[in-house]
Amino acid sequence: MAITNALNPLVVITALDAVFYQDYNYPVGPGMATAETPAIFKQATMDNAAWIEATLSGGGGFWDEKAEEQPVSQGNPRVANKVTYFAKTFAKSLQISKEYFDDNGHNAYASTISRFATNARSTRDKNAFGLYRNAFTTTLTGDGVAWISSSHTTIDNGTIDNRVASNPVFSSDSLNTAIVQMMEIKSEEGVVMNEQPATLLVPPALYKKALEVTGSALVSDNANNAVNVFSSTYQIAVYQSPYLGAAAGGSDTAWFLLSRNHAATRYVREEINTSLIDYIYSTNDNYIYKGRFREAVGVTNYIGAVGSTGDGSAS
Repeated sequence: MAITNALNPLVVITALDAVFYQDYNYPVGPGMATAETPAIFKQATMDNAAWIEATLSGGGGFWDEKAEEQPVSQGNPRVANKVTYFAKTFAKSLQISKEYFDDNGHNAYASTISRFATNARSTRDKNAFGLYRNAFTTTLTGDGVAWISSSHTTIDNGTIDNRVASNPVFSSDSLNTAIVQMMEIKSEEGVVMNEQPATLLVPPALYKKALEVTGSALVSDNANNAVNVFSSTYQIAVYQSPYLGAAAGGSDTAWFLLSRNHAATRYVREEINTSLIDYIYSTNDNYIYKGRFREAVGVTNYIGAVGSTGDGSAS
């Protein structure tokens, strides 16, 4: 069948989408984390413009020893520290002349659409990793305190610290300190959680060092040939992201240790989608190719996350 003006919109958006989604979903490099990496962001779907979370004081604390026929003691879990996350809308459009599409063909505009797609993916990831870039300052948990902080106020148990003391640079020793701290952190009602390290997240500047510390068969930077317990026992997965580093407004020294139960979450209201306005509706015979997505990120509580700015500062 001949391609007529009536069929052009379908033909055009099919060709454009073929390039867009190929590049938007293109696999990332080694150890590269994105907004879709489950180890870094729990994934949730929003069914409205806002998502409300709250902190639960837990499961009633440690269980009590009970004598025969003695009544079972009761826990009194409570809900507090409510927080609301609002979906942000991200969108962009490109104008493609009818002549450019008709005469030059797929290969001519492929690079433009490819860059359009990678910019969309970069926007998504830069927004999501703002949660980590600002973890020591403006990323707040339900208690109104920075996510990685020495002064989390709990419902039943006073103050909790999930920032490694004195913000040490990343090393074998500071990683071990973070692991111990993570395991000993108490829940809202005072129960030692025994959270196990699962993921280490670093900027690209620390990625090589992080792999050496966690992955070498022997202790890194050491001449004693001691077995590296991080690789032989913990098997910590190491991830990096350029949206943590100084180039993206973050830090080249900050690092984060996460358990499987951390609370950093990406809430998706509307997945990436594209649309096309036909050239017949424009005054200059241009197709208008548009893309948009809506989502939010948030972290409700401090459990399962320990971090350091890596600059040696006391606070």
